[in-house]
Amino acid sequence: MSCLTRNLQNQLCRYIQKNSAEFSHQDPEGVRVALVTKGVCPSDVTTDQVRLILKQVEER
Repeated sequence: MSCLTRNLQNQLCRYIQKNSAEFSHQDPEGVRVALVTKGVCPSDVTTDQVRLILKQVEER
């Protein structure tokens, strides 16, 4: 499991919020792949970690 720092988690939350239209119809794995492909997220971040980030984005 990768080290998902609080700072990285907050950055990913903000990125997903700003680009919400792009990620709104994707499952956590699809979001993870998109973020890794764009170079926004390290490849060792897991789908479960992305799921937690998406849940955090929904709560905001």
